[in-house]
This record gives sequence, C-alpha cells and structure tokens, in this order.
Amino acid sequence: MKNLTVLIAALFLNSAMLHAEDWHAFTDKEGRSFEGSVLSVDKESKTFRVTVKDSGNAATVPFDKLSAKDLEYVRKWVKPKKQEAAPDDAGNEEDLPSSLYPRTKGEIKARIMEIKERPAPSGIEKKQQETVNELNVYRYLCGVPDDVKADAQMVEEATEAAIACKNHGGLSHDLGHFTNKVNLSTVGDILKTPKQYINDAGANNRDHRGHRRWCLNPPMGKTGFGTAGAKYSAMWAMDNSGSKIRDTWSYPGKGWFPKEYLHGNAWTLYLNGNAPPAKDLTVEVFKLSQRPEKAFSSSADIPGEALPVKFVSTDLNSINFEPRDTPITGPGIYWVRIKGSGVREGYVVDLY
Repeated sequence: MKNLTVLIAALFLNSAMLHAEDWHAFTDKEGRSFEGSVLSVDKESKTFRVTVKDSGNAATVPFDKLSAKDLEYVRKWVKPKKQEAAPDDAGNEEDLPSSLYPRTKGEIKARIMEIKERPAPSGIEKKQQETVNELNVYRYLCGVPDDVKADAQMVEEATEAAIACKNHGGLSHDLGHFTNKVNLSTVGDILKTPKQYINDAGANNRDHRGHRRWCLNPPMGKTGFGTAGAKYSAMWAMDNSGSKIRDTWSYPGKGWFPKEYLHGNAWTLYLNGNAPPAKDLTVEVFKLSQRPEKAFSSSADIPGEALPVKFVSTDLNSINFEPRDTPITGPGIYWVRIKGSGVREGYVVDLY
C-alpha cells in the first residue's frame, strides 16, 4: 500500500513530538495507510487528533478521509484513563494572562454562589429575588455589573404588562400597561425566564437579540419580574440607574465561561457605541487546541479550526453572530476576532 505520511503532513496543526501507545493501522479511502495512536476525537468538527508512529508528530485528520472500518474505530474510541482527568480548577491558571482570563474558575464559582444566596429584602418575595439573582449571574459572567436590585414598583408594573398580554391572548409591546417597557415571555414561571431571555431564540429575535441586550445592559440598576399565572410573564427592562462601563462585553463572556450558561447558537459582542453595519464587519471564530499566552493580532494566522460563521447582524451597540449552525456545548477554547469599520476586537472564550 502507498504510504499516507504525505497526506498526514499536510494536515498538521501545531505539530509536536509526542509519545503514544495503542498503535492502530489506519487506511484511507484510496488504500493509503499509516500507523498511529489516537489522542482525542472531536465529533463536533468530525476530526480526530492522532500521533503518527513514523514521525512521532501529531496531526488532525478529518473523518471523511478514513475507510468505513477505521471510521468506526475512531467513533468508538475511548479516552485512556490516564487522560480522562480534565485540568483541575487551579491548573496553570496563574500562568494565564489576566487580560484574556479576567477571573479564575475558583473566583467564578465563589461569585456565582454568593449571587445565588443573596436574600430578598423587605417587600420582595423569595422567588422574585431568586429570579433577579439568576439574572445577576449572567451579568457577572458577561462582564457587566451584577448588583441589579428587585424593585417593588417595577414588579407591579411588569405584572400589569403580563396580565395585559394574557387578556390580549398573545405577546405585544403595543398594549399599554407598561408592555413597551419590558421583556415579554409566554412562560409564566418567572424563574425560568432569565435563561430564555439570554438565549433569545426564534426567527423574530435573530437579527436583534434585544431581550439579551436589555438583560446585559450595564447601567441597569433595578428590575422587576411579573407573572400572569401559568402563561405570560414580563421583566422590567428599561432602567439606567446603575453604572456604565468603559470596556466591551460579550455573551458568552470573555475568558473562562461555565458551559451550562451557554444557550443556543448565537453569540454577541457589545460595543460602547453603535455597531457598524454587518456588511462592513469580518467576524471570525476559531476553535483552539491550546490556551493562548497572549492576544492574537488582527492579522495573525490563528492556530486553530476556523468555524463557519454564516450569520452576522448588528443592532444598536450589539454585534450578533452564529459561530456555526448548531449550538456549541463545550468544553472548548475559542478565539473571537471581529474587525472592520473602526472595530478591532479579539478575545478568548474558554468553555468548561
């Protein structure tokens, strides 16, 4: 059989001398062969990392290059026990640049616990406070102030908006009764709605992701959630009594980001001014094989897999984009690069 080494050499990503065990003889669809040991399998991108025995180098190989028999082998591959353990929460976090990783995993865990345990003040029901706490968790993870308070008057007005939608038999911001001041939902359980607003799914929301934008508006200082019962609820959205920030912010947030707080397939970068038209921007997302030691320049060759960003939209200060057609569930390390018309942004999202 012809040797497959030339083919593999062309597929190298971050080649490195490695030691491997459990060698397997791979054969591609054209009958070429090589001996290698699987290091990892990425079913999302339909590729696997393998050490080539002849050279000792690591390569990334697409599933579609393999014979049916070897494809089955790769799909059934089980990570050896000695590789099963993920890096611990501490790991080498001290070596990561704070400009890319502004918080450690330990800090994130402690802060989420603190936010979730904030008690309800006098005049605010427990579930109302729990819902505001949930909103503040998302705000913290995305890099905006997480001190939004529940306001009794806003609770009343959000409740009035929810009841107006119930009486109308559908959602509308044109019913009076504060419906033009709130996020609206057909979910009656208010505790479930922060996640729904952050996801902001649906064809009607795709271009704007406006519910998410209001949830993550930095100067929001207070809010209130109201329900009309089993169906219809509202969240007071248009408050600006809090503090502004100077930096950009994003969903998912920059640096470490717990994957259970990532919903849907739409990501957003928020600017401090209006975003340019989508046609004037280049939005790229790369899946990295290792954590960056410093930021990549706007013209650098990124050492990772470029994801197929097919949809980009802008609305007010938000740049919304979909790294791929289906949601990313993680874990994984991603570099986001956005440039054009005065915008030059690059940041890492490390899902864990």
